[in-house]
Amino acid sequence: MGIKAKGKVLYRSNLRDIIVICSFVSALFYGITEGEMAIGFFLLAIGCFLHIITKGILIRNVTLCTGGVYRVVRHPYYLSSYLIDSSFCLLSGNHLLVLLYPFLFFWSYRPTMRKEDRLLAERYGDTFTSYRREVPDVFPDRNSFRHLATLFGGFSKERLTWKECARVSRFCSLGIFLTLLHDVVGNGLNSFHIYSPVLRDWGEVLFALLAGILYVASFVFARKADQNGHRTEGTYD
Repeated sequence: MGIKAKGKVLYRSNLRDIIVICSFVSALFYGITEGEMAIGFFLLAIGCFLHIITKGILIRNVTLCTGGVYRVVRHPYYLSSYLIDSSFCLLSGNHLLVLLYPFLFFWSYRPTMRKEDRLLAERYGDTFTSYRREVPDVFPDRNSFRHLATLFGGFSKERLTWKECARVSRFCSLGIFLTLLHDVVGNGLNSFHIYSPVLRDWGEVLFALLAGILYVASFVFARKADQNGHRTEGTYD
């Protein structure tokens, strides 16, 4: 959970909720191009991929993770959050939200990153200091790309939980629902031609069905996570 500073209304644990709400409201008023849609889903896919890789490498409170994706950036989980939230902003069609999000991200995430860095410095001393000096915090630099070949170093599927399945399923379903909302707002429900569908309309119907399946699956996975003793941290995060 993010740091909840006194008098602060925006922090890491509620930023995604705010972004999702703003994205769906924006989709009611803004259109989206095919190019924006393609880039949005690309960012969503990369973000979900990075989310899974990070969770499969991280060994929390046991050792300092410096291999695999942690050799590219020190906070890959937060980078995945940045990409996923940015995809929602882009799929909303609201360019102002896209431009505003980086500021909201650092406002809400920076206190948590600073706190984590302090704790790791206290626990691991010079080892972490050296690591911090060599590896950027959230966004890769030129040297980071030299380590892409070892991106999966230390990865184990055994560390992945139903909780992560629930999150990724929900992220994907929300992205699809955003694009469908644009279609409904622009053309109305008749755009699906439910009573006399043509080939293209069947594609849209199946797209909507996929979004529904993923969203329901996210609740099934979350239920399994609860049964296995994994606590959820928020609605979307």
